[in-house]
Amino acid sequence: DATEVEVAALGAPFGRVMNIMILRTRNQALMEMADESSATALVNFYNYVTANIRGLPVYIQYSNHTELKTTHASGMNSSAGLSSHPMMQQHMQPSLASSFGAAGGAAMGGLAGSADGPTILHVMIDNMIYPVTLEVLHTIFSKFGTVLRIVTFNKNSQFQALVEFSDGGSGSTAKFNLDGQNIYDRCCAMRIEASKLTTLTVKSNNERQRDYTRPDSHEVHHSAGHGFAAPFPGVGGGAGIMMGAGGAGGAGGGSPVLLVSDLNQEAVTPHEIFILFGVYGDVQRVKILFNKKDTALIQMSTPQQAQTAQNYLNKVVFFGKELHITLSRHSQVSLPRDGQEDAGLTKDFSQSPLHRFRNPGSHNYQNIYAPSPCVHLSNIPESITEEFLRESFEQVGGAIVGFRWIPLKGEETDLKKDRRMALIQLGSTEHAVQALVAMHNFQLVDKRYLKVSFAKSQSL
Repeated sequence: DATEVEVAALGAPFGRVMNIMILRTRNQALMEMADESSATALVNFYNYVTANIRGLPVYIQYSNHTELKTTHASGMNSSAGLSSHPMMQQHMQPSLASSFGAAGGAAMGGLAGSADGPTILHVMIDNMIYPVTLEVLHTIFSKFGTVLRIVTFNKNSQFQALVEFSDGGSGSTAKFNLDGQNIYDRCCAMRIEASKLTTLTVKSNNERQRDYTRPDSHEVHHSAGHGFAAPFPGVGGGAGIMMGAGGAGGAGGGSPVLLVSDLNQEAVTPHEIFILFGVYGDVQRVKILFNKKDTALIQMSTPQQAQTAQNYLNKVVFFGKELHITLSRHSQVSLPRDGQEDAGLTKDFSQSPLHRFRNPGSHNYQNIYAPSPCVHLSNIPESITEEFLRESFEQVGGAIVGFRWIPLKGEETDLKKDRRMALIQLGSTEHAVQALVAMHNFQLVDKRYLKVSFAKSQSL
């Protein structure tokens, strides 16, 4: 029983709504926008934010129709009639209704904002469990307008950012839609305020700041953030707006299960898969398919972790084969039934002590990097020498290109000296991947095990 006005309210902020046709027998509606750019903006926006009418989700996609021919005596077919209708005003925030104005609904590029709104937003991230990078912020905020510059920093032990838009309307639009929203599921909540600054100064493009107006703005590599650019379903409640690929199994947040193909079936077992994918999340179960042993299902702890692993490991060479990873439609990996032939191809790792992310707020969340020739070693006892580590890694990963101890910070206590860290560079990313899988949790001395992860540095 949704009305034309309620349907049109979804499209009005993006441009003129020319016609509405409600197909009540199908629980569907057709909406015609004034131009293609308005329709594109509408669909793109609702790929990231779940539309709703009266609290119920509404799914929006392109139609095969190029034009609607309807006649309504109420005059509700024109954007001017829709924008001025009293019911339309009730479906818009006061600030949105006023900015919609007498212009009859000129395109505003998102849920509307005042043209004289803030061009710079101050963003503070609460409960930051997963890393938030420039790429993540740019992906989110660029849906509401042209982002010129982003500067990130830490203040009072809190991650914060300044985001500069090209116009005030985009700034107020983004603030209205994003303030209080979670970036990820039940964490990384954004508190957004208007900044009094008029412009941001970016001296050089790097991992902490970027000027998108510069020609080199897309040449800076950010390994910690490229994993979060995939489309995601909507905002609302505790759900996050960076929730994995839309609709891939499981409601609201995507599937925690990955489908991995093109495995080297002669070299890879569930254990090797667990160690590699465990760099990006807590692997719960691994099933190598009995009749297709170059393919496996991997269940991560959360859909976000599955998305992270997919984006970092897709097309990575693993024991000579390039991995191809997609999100599975399965919501979990089933264990074999009693008596069912499995040949050890399915393993449950849910109780493994090797999970890197089992502790909320772990520093491991802040040290997620793409596979590279350089790996980071930690938990090294004082008795272990550089020569021993070089020889151990050469046996599993080939020639060592470089080695460096990481200097201890602060006072050199006995505890610090017995928990040393180092960097090792191997000959290629493929060799580094193999070395990580072989050497993570390698026993160095009695009850002391080596911890290995990919390093932030690509080379030494």
